[in-house]
Amino acid sequence: MRILISVKAVALLLAAALLNSGGLSAMTIREALEFAMEHNRDILAASQDIVERDGQVIEARADAFPQLNLALQGYRLRDPGLLNSTFGQELLKGGGGEIDMGFPIEALMPKPQTYYEMVLNFSQPLFTWGKVSNAMKVARLGRREMDLALQDTRRRVAYEVTSAYYDVLLAEESIEIYRQAIETQQRYLKQTRDFFDVGDGTRLEVLRAESQLARTRPDLLAADNELVQSRKRLNFVLGRQLDARLSTVAIDSPGDFSVPTLDSVSAAAISLRPDLKAMDVSVRFYDKTINVFKADFRPRADLRGYYGFSTINTADLLDRNFESWRVALEISIPVFDGLRNRGVVKQYTARRDRRRIERNRLDESIRLETRQVVDAVQSSREIYEARIRELASSEEEERVARDQFEQNMLTMYELMDSNRRTIEARTGMLAARYEYLRRIAELKKVVGVAVQDLF
Repeated sequence: MRILISVKAVALLLAAALLNSGGLSAMTIREALEFAMEHNRDILAASQDIVERDGQVIEARADAFPQLNLALQGYRLRDPGLLNSTFGQELLKGGGGEIDMGFPIEALMPKPQTYYEMVLNFSQPLFTWGKVSNAMKVARLGRREMDLALQDTRRRVAYEVTSAYYDVLLAEESIEIYRQAIETQQRYLKQTRDFFDVGDGTRLEVLRAESQLARTRPDLLAADNELVQSRKRLNFVLGRQLDARLSTVAIDSPGDFSVPTLDSVSAAAISLRPDLKAMDVSVRFYDKTINVFKADFRPRADLRGYYGFSTINTADLLDRNFESWRVALEISIPVFDGLRNRGVVKQYTARRDRRRIERNRLDESIRLETRQVVDAVQSSREIYEARIRELASSEEEERVARDQFEQNMLTMYELMDSNRRTIEARTGMLAARYEYLRRIAELKKVVGVAVQDLF
């Protein structure tokens, strides 16, 4: 019975752990990107903008189709129209003219009456001076603009996920470096104390070993805190709960990454960047919008009419004797609107021109950004390679120092000082490695590489 209870307890603990992790335990950077594309809140919001624009396309297309409206109504009416006529006034004054009506005047007096109507109204634009067609083009351009905005959001989020993922890996590897360093320094400290106990060392050497160990422990605490915060940042950009459990998978070194030329990067960015394409679409969007508003002050023709029944008895609603209908060709020609249309067109013309200026500014900004990123990639690569050489030199120096210490040619303090330089070289190389990887990711972001082609 106790064994069974223990098994159930373990199962419950495992289930709770899985729930707390959001169903994810470890993910590669590619899996993290795929997850973010489906769950990142900025991407989800941009997707809803596309849904909204789809509705606008449907709305604009509706203006080109017939509009039908079936109206059913019942109303009670008393109309004194006859009494307000000249003939009615004569009747009220007792005069009947030369004609003897032959029925009492009370028969002509208005009485309340209930009417029932069923009418189908319809309208069909025949000619709108391009308003309907341009409105449909505007809606489709708006949809295209939102598509590009979504691509741009995905591009930005992909870089944020990549950068946050690198931060987590950097913190994890830094922790491992500091833990190994503390183990080594604790061993050195024990040796120093042993030497001091047997009279082969000094109190100063013990204090220096303790100080060296005390300097490394805050670095480990800082790396631990950075790992906690980095995981929260990664969870945030992934669209997960901040405290959801997450483990990463180590990535390969940058390898022999060939830095492209500045001209090729600039040309690719101008060709691929979705935000620049969105600016071009936006200029066309305002062009067509201006045409829509201009058409409001142009002649147009519409076919309008209705068909239905009007009766005082509900049983006669479908009786052809009580049907009524009307068909009309309506041509409207605006004459003067107080210059309102001209004011609206002027506003949208200014918006279009401003968007053209913004587009040109973005073009120049991209060219500047590509230059900066190419230089940054090249610089970070050189720094990374220099850090690798520095680490190799530091590790060799520590190895030699260890050999000389065993031969009583160096003091423990000199050995620990060599170890400290090795720790700094390792952390420096690690930081340079992920900075180089981050710059490569930034280069792909600037160029506008699609998410599926990042790795």
